[in-house]
Amino acid sequence: MGIFNVVGSLQNIESAEAAGDRYRAFPSLLANGVGSVVAALLGSVFPTTIYIGHPGWKRLGARSGYSVLNGLFIALICLTGTIQAVLAFIPLESGIGILLYIGVIIVAQSFQETPKGHAPAVALGIVPALAAWGLLMVETGVRVAGKSLHSVGLAPFGQNPAMHGMISLQQGFIFTSMILAAIGVALIERQFKKAAGWSLAAAAFSAIGLIHAYELTPAGVAARFGLLEAPEFAASYLLLAMLFLAFSFAPGKQRNTNADSS
Repeated sequence: MGIFNVVGSLQNIESAEAAGDRYRAFPSLLANGVGSVVAALLGSVFPTTIYIGHPGWKRLGARSGYSVLNGLFIALICLTGTIQAVLAFIPLESGIGILLYIGVIIVAQSFQETPKGHAPAVALGIVPALAAWGLLMVETGVRVAGKSLHSVGLAPFGQNPAMHGMISLQQGFIFTSMILAAIGVALIERQFKKAAGWSLAAAAFSAIGLIHAYELTPAGVAARFGLLEAPEFAASYLLLAMLFLAFSFAPGKQRNTNADSS
């Protein structure tokens, strides 16, 4: 969770810079750390992280005052125990529209702030996040039926490779999205050695269970950390690395310099 928060915070800082607002990484992450420590001392089990959606909030006209008022309001209802009273007057669903808008802006920025020729790599990077969303929908539907993925296992899906693939992509999907997008960009630019390097990184992450490794537990899908927890993925990424290296030494290889205009 801590690793995901750090990576997510760095991505949000990058997103803010793409929207025209640059923030230094060190003080931003330091504020996260201090906030997490203070919250832990007060009994919170959740670490703080930089909030997502800077471009969307900026378009809505939000500035620093919005963040201050937001923090003060949340602190007020938490300290006074009035969260349920607020939810009684303001349906939880009313906030979904705003979150959907923020999500649309973030996806749009992913395509707008990158070279047009890199659009396939951006689309590729979205796939693991879609898998995570799909798994959430499946788990929600199974729970409504009074079951869980652990209780039904994968047998009802006929050991469907799509189901296994969706769960595997969901595990560590933030890292997988970054790696797949980076591999995509390297291939578009015909930088096969870079693609091989990213594939090796993915193989290493798979080997230690940082991505793709999972097990079904009564509480849901859980990550599995350890040596060779996702061996099939580690082997696949290694084969990809070998393939890309072979292409890098192939005669007639030229770097694609038209990514910006294609």
